[in-house]
Amino acid sequence: MKILGIDPGLSVTGIALLETEKKPFPLAWETIKYPKGKKRLYWYFKSLSEILDREKPDLIVMEKSFRGSNTKTLIKLEELRGVYLLLSQIKGLPVVEFSPREIKQSVTGSGSSSKKQVRFMVQEILNIQNEIPLDASDAFAGVICYMNRRCEYAGIN
Repeated sequence: MKILGIDPGLSVTGIALLETEKKPFPLAWETIKYPKGKKRLYWYFKSLSEILDREKPDLIVMEKSFRGSNTKTLIKLEELRGVYLLLSQIKGLPVVEFSPREIKQSVTGSGSSSKKQVRFMVQEILNIQNEIPLDASDAFAGVICYMNRRCEYAGIN
């Protein structure tokens, strides 16, 4: 099974692709960066659509929004998540969502871990030698969280 993780961000969206058939294996990671002057939602829609067409995942795991102090930013982030959810529906892909706290707890053992702590654990769990962008490691963390939860529900330790 190929699972695509998405860490939505207004400036940068992290993307991670993991093969989960036998042992979790990282296939690819990248970031989608928003170039100033472009139509933000269209840019992200088009970029993710190209990735989905190229990689053909079976499932998408995406981080839920969190409460923030800046309402305008939160609204823009929800608009972006809406674009990603709509695109997933158009492509016929199921989406599983977790809160940032759930993801961090699942990967590091603490729901308040820093992005660098999450990246360290992701690289350890997936045996990735090269340093990966923080946004991409957050996307991988979402997929790891999904796999951990799936094992919990199936009674696998």
